[in-house]
Amino acid sequence: MNIEGKLVKVFELETGVSKTGKEWKKQSILIEQDTEYNKEVVVSFFGDNVNKIKNNQIGDIITCNINLSSREYNDRWYHNIDGWTCNVSDIKDIDERIEEVNDDLPF
Repeated sequence: MNIEGKLVKVFELETGVSKTGKEWKKQSILIEQDTEYNKEVVVSFFGDNVNKIKNNQIGDIITCNINLSSREYNDRWYHNIDGWTCNVSDIKDIDERIEEVNDDLPF
């Protein structure tokens, strides 16, 4: 599944050590989608996938390949959005797209 939008924020890198002694790292990003509702989505990248978001700049329109998952804990459900890849999109910024539409008017 893909998600596309403007990169709004890159959160601090989180690191730690699991109970088994294995080191882990996680970095999340905030994407603002071009939708009417639920515009903002946080996508988390784990392990070596953290390196796949380093080349993106705030304000870039990006496309991320993601997995959605849910898990139950104490009769409550929690959802994860895990990112696998993240690239600058070929689609222009929404403001530029609106200008292009307005420029096509015949008058």
